Amino acid sequence: MPLKDFRFETLPRSTQLLVIGVLLVGLSGAVYMLYLKDLIERRSSLENDVARLEKTVAQETAILTRLSQFKREVAELDRRLEVLRAILPSEKETPILLARVQDMAASSNLKIMKFVPQAIVPRAFYMDWPIQVSVEGSYDALGRFFSKISQSTRIINVETIAVRGIDGSTDPARTLSATCIATTFVFREDQAAPAAH
Repeated sequence: MPLKDFRFETLPRSTQLLVIGVLLVGLSGAVYMLYLKDLIERRSSLENDVARLEKTVAQETAILTRLSQFKREVAELDRRLEVLRAILPSEKETPILLARVQDMAASSNLKIMKFVPQAIVPRAFYMDWPIQVSVEGSYDALGRFFSKISQSTRIINVETIAVRGIDGSTDPARTLSATCIATTFVFREDQAAPAAH
């Protein structure tokens, strides 16, 4: 049969169905390749983005819910740090320490004759800061002075105490002179900083 005489209606029913099926499959494949494939890939990419963003939002939400707790913890740590800095300050604070020791001596009825800071002695995370102190007064005044030093916020150790009477003193408030080494401590911030990772 020549091609010009070819008619679709003259084909057997099964061949017609087969031709229609092949055309539908070809058309479906073309529509998929030209239109649906990009949409499906875009949808899949968007679903991945949404899942990633939902995970990020969940993490951020968890952090936000704990933010007030973190702020309270930081405030408490700051308060504790200030208390610890009063005990173990990061600077020598010579004028402040001298004023405190003078106040303790004066309120104990002692007179400071000498206050000589010595060289600092480095330790692992702090430094010893010895100070040579000489005072004059009475035994009771010296006892009150040492008691006040022991109650000081800042740690001060008193060592190498030498006491001798003042010969010929007629003042009952000045019967002895005492020398000692008062050692206080200074925090070394350079040794306390955590190592960078």
